[in-house]
Amino acid sequence: MVRGDKIVEVQEKIDRFNVLQKKSNLEEKEKQELNRLAEEFLVITKQTYDKTAITYSQVNETRMMTSVAEKIDILFEIAKEVLNKSISEMSILDVGTGPGRDIKYIYSKGVEKVIGLDNSEGFIKLLSELAMKKVIPEDSFVKGDMLNLPFDNKTFDIVRENASLLHIPITTKGEMLDKVMQENNRVLKENGLIYVSVKKGEGIRYIDTKDGLGGRIFQLHTIETITKMIEQNKFKILNIKEEVEERNGDIINWIYIIAKKLKK
Repeated sequence: MVRGDKIVEVQEKIDRFNVLQKKSNLEEKEKQELNRLAEEFLVITKQTYDKTAITYSQVNETRMMTSVAEKIDILFEIAKEVLNKSISEMSILDVGTGPGRDIKYIYSKGVEKVIGLDNSEGFIKLLSELAMKKVIPEDSFVKGDMLNLPFDNKTFDIVRENASLLHIPITTKGEMLDKVMQENNRVLKENGLIYVSVKKGEGIRYIDTKDGLGGRIFQLHTIETITKMIEQNKFKILNIKEEVEERNGDIINWIYIIAKKLKK
């Protein structure tokens, strides 16, 4: 959460980032500046969630749960056909798992191997409390960075990036969002599936969603930017959907995508 004069400073950096992001041919020093700003945004985002983890958990526990459950169910139906496996046999990585709402639902569907990953100490503490209460298994979460996933190659059948990529800026090839997608591909088994949800729009924006969380930094996407990022990292898109959500008087446009890892 950013306060006071810091908001002005952050907005100035966002404005500069968006200018650089729109340029078609960046000089080397501009590429370095773009990635440096992106790294600063990631630090701010982590600090925000560390401070607001409990509030976020309270807000998100019931919000959109029906919609999220429906999308997980759709993912499972597609996965059963593509992977030729039962739900219980699937292995799932939930990136940016937050306070664990989604992995609790996934476990309720009979999946035996689900791991939630998050880099926020605040969320890891909440997940540890759930494990102590036997709500989720002790080995169902790990603290880690989506830019450098702490898993071996070809470990999972499914990777979920539910509203987590929207905090990763688009910069240069092999960095930031492109790097995250490379990591997603690396840890997926052959023909494995990735699920992605992002907010529709353009550029980096500092947005207060009026949930008591303060302002947060979001990388918004057009259909073109997110599909390009997925496809250039050796995925084939199987399903794409747009949806409108009304939240606290605001309209949020979402993009949902399911894609399959291509064989090399």
